[in-house]
Amino acid sequence: MRTRMQKRAPRALTSALLLALLAALLLAGSALAAGHDVRAAGAKPGKPTAKAPKGTITTATPSFTWSKAKGASKYELRVYQGKKVVLKKTGLKKTTWKAVKALPSGVALTWKVRARNARGSGAWSRTLTFKIVTGSSAKAITAFSFQGLAPPVTGVINEALHTIALTVPYGAGVAALVPTITITGASVSPASGVARDFTSPVTYTVTAADGTTQDYLVTVTIAAAPLAIGDAYGGGIVAYILQSGDPGYVAGQTHGLIAATADQTGVGANDGIQWAREPYWYISVPGALGTAVGTGAANTGAIIAQEGAGTTYAAGLARAYAGGGYNDWYLPSKDELNQLYQNRVAIGGFHTAHDDYWSSSQREIVAYLAWGQSFGDGYPDYYYFKYDTLRVRAVRAF
Repeated sequence: MRTRMQKRAPRALTSALLLALLAALLLAGSALAAGHDVRAAGAKPGKPTAKAPKGTITTATPSFTWSKAKGASKYELRVYQGKKVVLKKTGLKKTTWKAVKALPSGVALTWKVRARNARGSGAWSRTLTFKIVTGSSAKAITAFSFQGLAPPVTGVINEALHTIALTVPYGAGVAALVPTITITGASVSPASGVARDFTSPVTYTVTAADGTTQDYLVTVTIAAAPLAIGDAYGGGIVAYILQSGDPGYVAGQTHGLIAATADQTGVGANDGIQWAREPYWYISVPGALGTAVGTGAANTGAIIAQEGAGTTYAAGLARAYAGGGYNDWYLPSKDELNQLYQNRVAIGGFHTAHDDYWSSSQREIVAYLAWGQSFGDGYPDYYYFKYDTLRVRAVRAF
């Protein structure tokens, strides 16, 4: 005969088994979750993205920046010149780092970064390329001319627009002109002294020492027709056209003298300037004895070489004039000044009250005298003491 306790035992046993089974399932779930966390904690880090530097930079100690990589605890950075490692930095905890020592400049450098954690290193980032360029940023064309033409043609530079304009004489060819170029910077391309076809505008690029560049557009215009005395041209007024037998005359080409549009000595009746400064009143200038057409520029250069730069004497004042953007103005020789008188009406602007004008020709046999001309009576053989104050009208050749 079964007792009451014996009849209840199977039910109690069943409950115990269910509880044990439930506990086992809970433990298994915890173990699976724990195993997943272990695997996640043991994974290698993700790949960062390199951001800067890239391209041309001007500092030799750049700051390197990159994106955060998943699972990263530290980063490793490498910089290469070709295949050579020039910088290796490990243990970086942030996503930016500034170089302490200067890196090589003037050469192409590459760099990359990767993340690390306890499990190991992740993949390298994409490689970036940069170049360090240091030095001055100056990059300008300061003079542009065609010295091979007779006479040379000087360009007018518009620095604001970065353009250069030149007008060559009627009949001059422009398919193979050779420019002489002066720059501030490291180089210019196309180079100075290299023939170019200027039928269409040509772009010249100046490169600075720091690698930056500036373009200039050069436009050459051919004089539409033979020039005539009185025409506006080359920063002034055509004052004389060379004739057969004149120095510099070329058959089929038009060359001559351009006069400034006004006197350089002002508009007052008493405005004038000395031929020489006081220390040189009685000193001869051997290189300033030329009187013929074509000798004024050499005379002016010789006078300035003796007296030095300045605008307190006639030749210096004429040379300092920059009408039309040209810097090759000079004091006319005795015969050149006479041509200005002969064509004074077409040229215009000559003073009628104080009408004596200086030439750059010193009188041959007397050191303290120089030739001038009265624009009142037109007599070309006046000579004056170098300390006299006469008017100045600058000219240039074309």
